[in-house]
Amino acid sequence: MTNALKVLFVLANEHVLRPFDLKVVRRSGASAYEHARVEGPGAKRVVFFHVPKCGGTSIREFLAATFGRPIRLDTVASEGVARNFGVTELEVGEVLLAYFVQGCPKYIGGHYPYSRRVFAGHEGDFEFITVLRNPLDRMLSLYYFNRFRKDRDYFSVECELSEWLASREARRAGTVFVRTFMGDLNLARRIPEAYGDARVMDAAIDEAISNLQNFASVGTLEDIGGFENAMRQRYGAKSSIGHLRQNPISRYPKFDEQPKELQEQIREMCQPDMTVYKSFSQRAAIERRDSKAPCAQFG
Repeated sequence: MTNALKVLFVLANEHVLRPFDLKVVRRSGASAYEHARVEGPGAKRVVFFHVPKCGGTSIREFLAATFGRPIRLDTVASEGVARNFGVTELEVGEVLLAYFVQGCPKYIGGHYPYSRRVFAGHEGDFEFITVLRNPLDRMLSLYYFNRFRKDRDYFSVECELSEWLASREARRAGTVFVRTFMGDLNLARRIPEAYGDARVMDAAIDEAISNLQNFASVGTLEDIGGFENAMRQRYGAKSSIGHLRQNPISRYPKFDEQPKELQEQIREMCQPDMTVYKSFSQRAAIERRDSKAPCAQFG
């Protein structure tokens, strides 16, 4: 039995999981019959790829008002299953996404990686949506959220920023866009250790950008008004994006307020994701200038 199939079996048989694991799997919202189903032949289905700390919780609920409750799996559930079976969280997300793609939910939204093999043969059935965020701001938001969150059962950080930046987890945080959207999880596993290999990293960045260019919409958190307008025009969305899942501390030191040596370290670590982000933020800036859409104020 492959590791991927084991992941599906563990979700189907709760008796093999510890109580904590049951709690995080149940919060994933993975019961397909509770969600909106696609209607009519040729109807497009929607996948929202939620990158952590990019305003995704607020955006997911905004989209749910148009498409219905999404099929989703959050990072807490992914981490619990991945830990049980010795696989990565991206692998958990990929196999569950593949399972849902074979069904007929209208709206899939969560911390899934984009995977070319998952959508092979279904390319015309789906429209893909995501929202990116300036990687420098995203990394600091991630750190301070996990450092000061009340729930310490998972993803908690217990060290100062300077120490955390030396960790493998911080390296992974600087390449989350690349790993999520490059389309090949076998290669994505190599990315956190590929900083010294420009050939591997550049190819991964190019793949991520190429895949994102085929998305129906790639918004940026800094231009959340423009993204909201795009959803209204394309899908007839009528609600507004709120501000859910706020940082546990309202005022933490932003990038420009950090010591210079930490700024340089963060900038270097986020360079791969910054290349991806700039490819789409520059386009969003032009659209924002033309529409005068408001900018976001997320923590």
